[in-house]
Amino acid sequence: MRAALLLVVATVAAGCGYGFGGGAPTVPHAARSVAITRFVNHTREKGLDVSLQRAVEDEFRRRGPLTVVRDPEGDVVVSGSIRRFTSIPVAFGASDNAVQYIGSLVVRVRLRDRRSGKVLYENTSLEETLDFGATPGVVVSSSPNFQQETINARDLIDMTNVQIGEARRREALSSLVDRIARDVYLQTMEGF
Repeated sequence: MRAALLLVVATVAAGCGYGFGGGAPTVPHAARSVAITRFVNHTREKGLDVSLQRAVEDEFRRRGPLTVVRDPEGDVVVSGSIRRFTSIPVAFGASDNAVQYIGSLVVRVRLRDRRSGKVLYENTSLEETLDFGATPGVVVSSSPNFQQETINARDLIDMTNVQIGEARRREALSSLVDRIARDVYLQTMEGF
């Protein structure tokens, strides 16, 4: 009786368009490979397109059932553009210098079936944000995020605020690229 009830619930859920997590509702069952093209870079950040392509490829290699191949060989193709990267000051010190920023990375992403040309998924404004400190007094060097970065806490005292701000901006951008790569995988492959 219980098994029959579960079967009915699963059938109704599937008929309504609902699915259980972990599936790949947008990718054709016959797809075995994915090509990730270089995202068109509309920002002033040199090399951001290469970094994002590599991060998305790495994410698919780590997580996905699809084999990552070079374009134009993939059964499905992930493409897109980097629409914007900004770092906006959100907190200021006593002398009106920015001490805290929020970084934002916005991309457009598309998943397309190579054979039919059909767009399987598209998000025109996929965004991730991250806040970061720009002066020694704001940087929390004991945080796990800081400890994963390339700045040594002992060097903070000898760095100018401009140097710290730029180093933190680069680290924030790297983190944002990784987050966007994760989002691209989740949204194109798992339907989130």
